[in-house]
Amino acid sequence: MTGQSKPRGAYTATACRSCRTPKPSRWYLCGACWAALPEPARRALNKRDGRALERLRALHTHIDSEQPLEELEITV
Repeated sequence: MTGQSKPRGAYTATACRSCRTPKPSRWYLCGACWAALPEPARRALNKRDGRALERLRALHTHIDSEQPLEELEITV
């Protein structure tokens, strides 16, 4: 290892922002919450471009305002 406490590719869990269950650290949400999102929102959140962080912030704002995941609309 090169100064890291875990080997490369090791599974590390963090809490899902929506339901607080464990999820892989590089995922936005756990699988159940991700499946609850509308398809257009999932498609938008999967895009990797210069506006990805803006879309992630929209997701976090939606969750923090305690709105249902099914109502999420990503307009960015």
